[in-house]
Amino acid sequence: MTAPSVDWRNRFGTPWLTKVKDQGPCGSCYIFSAVGVVEAMLRIEHAIWSPRSEGDVGDSISLFMGTHGKCEGGSPAYVLDWIKQNGVADPGCWPYIPGERVTGATADRLGRTGKLDGYTWLSGAANMKAWIDANGPISACFACYPDFDGACQNDSVYVCNPASGKSDGHCIVIVGYDDAKKAWLIRNSWGPGWGTGGYGWFGYGQGANGLEHYSSLGILGSSTNPDPWTKRRAHNGALYESGDGANHRNFEVWTPGPGGVIRHYYRDGASLNWTLAETLPQVWLPPNGPNGYDCYGMPSATGSTYFRNFEVVCQATPYVDGGVQKCQLRHVYFDQLSGKWVDGGLFGPNNVGGIPGFTQVNIGAPGNFEVVVRLDSGELHNCVRDNADNTGDWTAKAVFGSDVLLSGATLVQRWAAGGNQQVGAPAGLDYVCVTDKKTMQRWWRDDVNAKPWAACETFGANVDSPPVMIRSQFGASDETVPGNYELCVAVGGSIEHWWTSGNPQPGAAAKWTKSATFGTNVKGRSIKQVVGLIESSFGFDLEVIALLDNGGLQHFWRSGSGWHDGPVFGSIN
Repeated sequence: MTAPSVDWRNRFGTPWLTKVKDQGPCGSCYIFSAVGVVEAMLRIEHAIWSPRSEGDVGDSISLFMGTHGKCEGGSPAYVLDWIKQNGVADPGCWPYIPGERVTGATADRLGRTGKLDGYTWLSGAANMKAWIDANGPISACFACYPDFDGACQNDSVYVCNPASGKSDGHCIVIVGYDDAKKAWLIRNSWGPGWGTGGYGWFGYGQGANGLEHYSSLGILGSSTNPDPWTKRRAHNGALYESGDGANHRNFEVWTPGPGGVIRHYYRDGASLNWTLAETLPQVWLPPNGPNGYDCYGMPSATGSTYFRNFEVVCQATPYVDGGVQKCQLRHVYFDQLSGKWVDGGLFGPNNVGGIPGFTQVNIGAPGNFEVVVRLDSGELHNCVRDNADNTGDWTAKAVFGSDVLLSGATLVQRWAAGGNQQVGAPAGLDYVCVTDKKTMQRWWRDDVNAKPWAACETFGANVDSPPVMIRSQFGASDETVPGNYELCVAVGGSIEHWWTSGNPQPGAAAKWTKSATFGTNVKGRSIKQVVGLIESSFGFDLEVIALLDNGGLQHFWRSGSGWHDGPVFGSIN
């Protein structure tokens, strides 16, 4: 039985819809309607803010689909068919501009598109309500009369007035309903000045002029597949949630194995079973050299805008070259186009001594890769790969800090002012290491290109393993607001979970809160190290993979009821 009222603006105490948009003086409502539903379902299904670009679809229609311009009106079904074939990019990749003028995409569009498997036609009020209640918003069109321009003020219910003038077709998103009001809750694309903050109540029925008259369109959340760019802050370390699997939410884990191999495990997002997917090809170090294999420390991984490639960086096995022992970083990636793992080679200084922090930032397109790792000298080394020039060369940017005991997978790009998603929008970096006093310390860089690293607050005590940190969706009231930092670290055989809110600044030390301490349920075993941390598609759950003291791997997760012990799978032995 359907609920008597639904409002996806803030259902179950959680915001689900991006800020109201404005199509401007352009007949592109059909694009905003279709893209709005895709955007909403990406959020509902995958627990991530994932703004999508109407310009990506509309400009492509104008450029590639014959004489039809994006401002000439059309069907949301046509838009969804196009997205099924091509995906839909984020606004930073391809901005929307009203009118027939087009902008164009960044070079990495194919890795910045949310994908869609399909959609469903709906007819009749009962089916529409059932879908909205069970799944989410739907796309709908209606005969729009001039009186609609000033409608829905102060949450009033709109009943059309055909006598107000000639009607025209208009498409919106239905984001809820209320049987007491006898009205649908709609989201328009005329900016927040229309209706009540851009939303309005549209009366049930109204015959040929009602929202039930034409068929509407719904999307199952499981048919959506977010892009890695959208999720780049929500994971870190050796754990990554990919778009693979029937429900597009498989977990992927990379760990060392015997003899320097890298093992790749995955958890199917439907069955929730863990499986060893493969052992990556080994490489001699140095290339064609006589000694050493390819992986020495725990890897850090991400999905990149290079066609959704898996990218893995790890401390390579030490090798002797010219009588000198060297230890560098190694990059290896899974080429989605060829379906093969490719060795990206060694890079960085010769005295690496820690777990690398690794991320893709918004400088250039594809965005540059940034790494921070501890050196044997106790300093931190920051290097970058300029992906715009696509040479694959890594360059040293900075050496900073001292008396660093441990580095970890904690490198996260900060939030640009106002949530600006454009390439190159100023957004620095945050990083947390462990000092020789066994406390954690945050480092901050305001500008990823020019400004130096600055030491910030310290927190925690008796930390004896590398931490892992992500940017979560908790505290992110909309797509422009940064969520909390979430950090997990093994201390004394258990896992500590810490968090701090917003974009913490130096000079006003961030307040870190330890919210939980938990351990393994495996008798006689303890936690040695946190391997990876994500916020997943499973209801905003935090998911942790930890290394046990016997070499086994264990999955933990946090739901609304707290932290839970998951299965033990695999081994680094």
